Formats: sequence, structure tokens, C-alpha cells
Amino acid sequence: MSGAILEELRFFALALLRGVLILALYDVIRVFRRVISHGVWAVAAEDLFYWIATALLVFELLYRENDGAVRGYALFAVAAGMLFYHQTVSGWLVEHIAGVLRPVFGVLSAPLRFLFGKLRKFLKLTGRFHKKKLKNQLKECIVILLSK
Repeated sequence: MSGAILEELRFFALALLRGVLILALYDVIRVFRRVISHGVWAVAAEDLFYWIATALLVFELLYRENDGAVRGYALFAVAAGMLFYHQTVSGWLVEHIAGVLRPVFGVLSAPLRFLFGKLRKFLKLTGRFHKKKLKNQLKECIVILLSK
């Protein structure tokens, strides 16, 4: 085989691996979402950062390995790598890693929830105190301004 064909095969293999990496990154997000509950805005922000990272990973691959030229077979290889990873190990990994981390996080988060609950209560009380104090100072200031 010629050197050019070997170079194209290497580029194709790198694109396949990049597809696996891209979907593996999303699996990290999926595990994180299964372990810690998320709101709609957090999910949207995570997805936005994921797609920016994905675009940068594909751009970097094309820029470094193919001088920035977009080739259909490279994008096909990225998609094929993603599909291969998804069909083989993705679901199993996400389920098992989340299954291990969920109870660990539950044990570790109990003291943190307790501490944050106490901190929230403390901040609420001090906020009320400072709000009353600020209100009284504002009343005094208005009285002084209007009395002259």
C-alpha cells in the first residue's frame, strides 16, 4: 500500500476514535445526571457546553490531521465511532457507573445537605436581621432629610 493510503486510513481511524471520545464525554454527563438530579436550565447549560466541546473536538481533528479540509468520510467516521460506542458499551457503562456512584454520592451528600441546610438557615436569619436594620436606618435617614 502507498503511504498516502496509509495516511488516509490513519486519519479515518483517528476520526472513529474521536467519535468514541465524543460520545464517551456525553456518557460522563449522563452519569452525572443520573447521580445528581438536574433542573431544566442545568441540563440546557450542560448540553450547550457539550456541543461546543464537540464542535471544537471535530474542528481540532480536521485542522490538525487534514489541514482544515472537511471531508465527508471523516464526518462519517466520527458518526460511525459514536454509533459503534453507543451500540456496544455506552448503555452498560452508564448504568453500572451510575449504579456504583449513586449510593456513594448518597452517603457523601448527607452531611453536605445537613451543613448546607444549617448554612441556609443561618443566612436567612442574618438576612432578616440586616433587612430590618437597613429598613430602620433608611427610616432614620428619611426622617432626617425631611426634618430640615
